[in-house]
Amino acid sequence: MALSFQGTRRHITAACILTATVGATIWAFTDARAQHPEPRPHRPPSPAALAEQGLRPPIYAQLYAWTQSGEQIATAQQQVLIACMAERGFTLKPAPVAKAGDAAVSRPTPFGLETLEEIGADSQTQAPPEQPQGEAFSRALYGKPGDEISVKGNLLKVTMPASGCQAEAEKHMLGDGRVRWTELRMRLNEGEQTAFRRLEHDPLFRKANESWRRCMLANRVQAKDPLDLIRALPPDADIRTHPATKADVRCKQDTGYLRTAYARLAVMQQRWLDEHPDVLQDRTVLRDRQLRIARQVLQGQTG
Repeated sequence: MALSFQGTRRHITAACILTATVGATIWAFTDARAQHPEPRPHRPPSPAALAEQGLRPPIYAQLYAWTQSGEQIATAQQQVLIACMAERGFTLKPAPVAKAGDAAVSRPTPFGLETLEEIGADSQTQAPPEQPQGEAFSRALYGKPGDEISVKGNLLKVTMPASGCQAEAEKHMLGDGRVRWTELRMRLNEGEQTAFRRLEHDPLFRKANESWRRCMLANRVQAKDPLDLIRALPPDADIRTHPATKADVRCKQDTGYLRTAYARLAVMQQRWLDEHPDVLQDRTVLRDRQLRIARQVLQGQTG
C-alpha cells in the first residue's frame, strides 16, 4: 500500500509537540545584521519538479508514472468497454482518460508533506462517482454477482469480474495474461512496501532524517521524523498555515531531505527488483501486448 498523505488529517489524533522556549538574549541591531544576514528568499520547487523527483524510484515509475503509452492503453480499453456496453443496449459515459504527464494523476508522498501550495488540488480533479444504472446495467458491466476471479498475493487478495463488459475489455487488451498482470501489480506493491521498510535502516537516509530533525528543533518543533510530525498534528490543524507544517516543508528544502530520501528509496526499490527479475520481464511483455492492441483499436477508431 502506498503511503500517501492526501487527506491524512482525517486520521490524525495526537497533538503536535511544540516547544515554547524562547531565548531571552537581545542583540544589538547592527551586530545581529552583521552576524546573521537575512536569508535569501526561497524558491520552492514547482509541483512538476516535485512530481518528477517523486517518480524516480523504479517501482513508482512502473506503478504511478502516467505516460503516453499508458494513456493510449487506457483510452483503447475504454473504447472497447463502451462498445461492449452498447452491444448490450446500454450507454456508458466514463470519465475522460487523463492525459500523459497530467499532474492530477496521483503518486505516493511517502515522506509526508512536500509543498504547502498544492494541498487539496487533487480533490478538484477527481472524476465524479458513477451514477447507479440499475441491476441490468451492473450485470452487463460486471457480470453476474459472485462470478469472480480471485488473485492472491503474499499480503492481499484481489477479486475481479470473470464476466461482463469490464472483464471483456480487459481480456481484449491482455488475453490470457489478465490474471498475471494483476499478480505483477500486487508483487510490485509488495516490493514497494519492502523497500520502504529497508529504507529505515539505510545510513544515508538516517543521516538526512537527523539533519531534518535538527532543523526542526531550531524552529522549535520536536518530531522524530516527517511521518511522526504528520501523525501528531491536531485534527483541526490548517496544514497550509500551521507553524509545524511550514517548518517541515522549509526544513526539507534547506537540508535537501527529499532529494536524499527519494534517491535512497530508489536504491532500495531497485534492489528489490534485482531480487525479482521476473516481475519487470513479465510486465514488459504484457505491457507491449496491450500497447500493440491499443494502437490497433485506436487506428480502427480513426480509420
